[in-house]
Amino acid sequence: MTALAGLRERDREVLLLVAWEGLEPARAAAALECSRAAFAVRLHRARRRLAAALERAEQAGSPHTTSTEVLR
Repeated sequence: MTALAGLRERDREVLLLVAWEGLEPARAAAALECSRAAFAVRLHRARRRLAAALERAEQAGSPHTTSTEVLR
């Protein structure tokens, strides 16, 4: 959870719309009033940043879930 909290608000927003709220990308794009393509780019970048944050946490010895488990 620390990795997610450390992300920018924009990144958390797209990740949570898909993962927490369960929205399909098209609906999430509509909720954010952006195109599907723009949402797809934002989601891809946010996932990449989250994976990097989780990797840093793993290397620091954090006992949390691995990045691969979270991103699936």
